[in-house]
Amino acid sequence: MSVLNVARVTGAEPGTAGARARFLEFCLRWAFLLLPLASAWASTVTLGPIVPVRALAAVLVVLVVACRDRMSSVAWSVVLVGALWLVWGVFLARPGTGYRELLGVGIGLATMVAMTMAAKDASWLVRLCRSWLIGMIIVCLPAFFEVATGIHMPNYREGSSEYVRSRATDIASFMVNPNLFAYFLIVGMGVMIVGWRLETGRLRHLYFLFALIAPVLVLLTGSRLCLAAVALLFVWMLLLSRPLTLTVAAVGVLGAGLIVVTGRLHRLLRVVDTALFNLGSLSGRSRLHVYQDALWMFADKHGLGQGPGQFTIRLEYAPWPTYTTVDPHSGFTEVFVGYGLLVGSLIVALALATLVRAVRRDWRAASRRRPRAAAESLLLQGVVLLLAVSPLLAMANSSYLKSPVVWCHMGTVAIWCQALLEARRWRLREDLKTVVTAPGQAGRGLPRRYRIARRAAASRAAARGHE
Repeated sequence: MSVLNVARVTGAEPGTAGARARFLEFCLRWAFLLLPLASAWASTVTLGPIVPVRALAAVLVVLVVACRDRMSSVAWSVVLVGALWLVWGVFLARPGTGYRELLGVGIGLATMVAMTMAAKDASWLVRLCRSWLIGMIIVCLPAFFEVATGIHMPNYREGSSEYVRSRATDIASFMVNPNLFAYFLIVGMGVMIVGWRLETGRLRHLYFLFALIAPVLVLLTGSRLCLAAVALLFVWMLLLSRPLTLTVAAVGVLGAGLIVVTGRLHRLLRVVDTALFNLGSLSGRSRLHVYQDALWMFADKHGLGQGPGQFTIRLEYAPWPTYTTVDPHSGFTEVFVGYGLLVGSLIVALALATLVRAVRRDWRAASRRRPRAAAESLLLQGVVLLLAVSPLLAMANSSYLKSPVVWCHMGTVAIWCQALLEARRWRLREDLKTVVTAPGQAGRGLPRRYRIARRAAASRAAARGHE
């Protein structure tokens, strides 16, 4: 029960209950806003044995329980799938690393549920975009410093040899691993594109700026799979804006002409040849052997799962050499090998069902011949794109389930799905400017006579409550 419902049952003073509810709602909004940033800081800062993002997720869950009194179908779906996942994981887990990984999965699933329950109307769509904007700004600042000076953060590639740390040029901001930084940038870019089209104020220019910066930073991370994902998002961005498409085309033609005229075509071809050669380097071969060993582990346990956190331990006994690579490097490997065919198939089926339903709906952009509400179309496109790039992102980083960024990514998609399933209640099919009001500005766009009538009605209701 929410705070207001408890007040009605216990007979508490309306003013006290209302003030308490407003304070809790204020705390809930700030916890929600800080979640993407805290997920990025997870690999950097700890308070003793506690990762701050996990503490923030626990606070978010408590605030949601206090402030919300209903669960959407999306939240129930996550709860049911997560319950099966965790129960089977407890059955397979071994003391130590197994329980630690399972705890992380449980907190991640709780974060997804809390995010979907917190978002109750269209204003939370803007709040979600702004939370990712805060994260993008703060995470990108150290990356700008890396690009300008060539100096990495002190925690750059922790765990690697000093030779690798001194020779590597890929940027990672403060997120330790360049691949994890690229993951955050791609999800952030997707949300920036949505915020750019949803926002009606000056902030939309800031969304647009960081959506353009993200592909450049992803290129500098050196993450090859993330480059394919960011290219897909950039094409989506071009399709949303004809002036941007024309500008990019003009710059591309001009740049190609300058390369040919200045005689740098051969240098560009050598760069491309080096990139293709690196695809077959030791890193590429070791990752292929990791996937072969994962298939061996899956077959060895007959598809039932070997338990969470056991991949690195059993890799020592696998038939294919992986050299210095010890992590699974695939979310599919972590789920199917660790938890078995049943749990893995259920998660993949849920994601595919969401993707198919989003694709089958009319998610194309509006046109003169076929007008459609911008908010609903935009969210459908966002769900399709962020789910489409998920397989690439799942194989980009060395580990998947351990990263809180993954759960913020899935929580973001879950909120958009919830809004689309309740499009009429969220008023996504109405005029965008009247639907998606900036947080804290609800009602300011109403005509003066309606504002006066609403204040009068609220005053009469308060007077009756005190009688």
